[in-house]
Amino acid sequence: GDSKFKQQNLAAWKPVLTCRCVVPFFFIFGLAFIPLGSILLLASNGVKELTLDYTKCGPVNNVSVDGTTFSGENGCALLREERNISFTSKPCSCALDFTLTEDWTDQVFVYYRLTEFYQNHRRYVRSVNNEQLRGSLSSTSECKPFTADGGKAIVPCGMIANSFFNDTFQIQKDNAEVPWSRTAISWKEDRDDKFQNPSPLSDFNKYSKPDYWQSSILNVTSARVNGLGLLSEDLMNWMRTSALPSFRKLYARFPNGLSKGTYSLQIEYNFPVVRGEKNFVLSTTSWMGGKNIFLGVAYIVVGGLSFCCSAFLAVVNARYNKQRLDLSEQH
Repeated sequence: GDSKFKQQNLAAWKPVLTCRCVVPFFFIFGLAFIPLGSILLLASNGVKELTLDYTKCGPVNNVSVDGTTFSGENGCALLREERNISFTSKPCSCALDFTLTEDWTDQVFVYYRLTEFYQNHRRYVRSVNNEQLRGSLSSTSECKPFTADGGKAIVPCGMIANSFFNDTFQIQKDNAEVPWSRTAISWKEDRDDKFQNPSPLSDFNKYSKPDYWQSSILNVTSARVNGLGLLSEDLMNWMRTSALPSFRKLYARFPNGLSKGTYSLQIEYNFPVVRGEKNFVLSTTSWMGGKNIFLGVAYIVVGGLSFCCSAFLAVVNARYNKQRLDLSEQH
């Protein structure tokens, strides 16, 4: 019972952090972090990005419903705020023009961005049935409050699916549609494993559509040309909830980039906005991903603080040593 291990008498190394050993560490950190931050910042600044806010996009043509006319700025948004089915089922189209001053030669990614939309709410995140997404359509547990309608199970069920983002976009140049790719925009594991259709597809007709959807899942996804039913890549992206209230989700790709010129963004405005904004985003990428200056700035700030600490400690150490030397000479 009196071993060195039990008595905590084993040999140990206890470093003494003096200025002579701390100052070089701070200097090395600064020397490493500042160049690394500069590289990350340059990579981020090399990413081209264009954001269009279409929250208050006015309709191309006036929309009249039950004697009420929606026109001008914010017309489509006001129409979608109405919960009456005669309003929500009425189409509303708007357009925005934008100009690219230079060629975007790299692959261009197209996103839609929402702000103040809380996909991270606990009840919202839990309101989904993964077995149903794999093709077992009758499984609606955990989907409350959107589980059934008229005695039929809802497919897809739950709050996430019910709030599916359903705005659609088209880009035109010189009055001609600019082709893009709407495939390979979701996670590979979602396409290969997490989402599966039932066999046969006609089984979808036995179930009800989500309450806020304008049509059944087959009709909604057939118009989106990137997967039918539960294999819609737009649906896969939406079902993968965001951790933050402001987020963007991939909508399409321009594999060969975009040439400079003036474009027209055609929008089918379907998704209502109570708070926050809706944005259309075009962006290239770099070796470090999309445009994000935070990481580069953080490295530069930490490196700068390390340099300041090393300089401060070096000055304090030099003055202390000088004072100690003067006292020793007096004695």
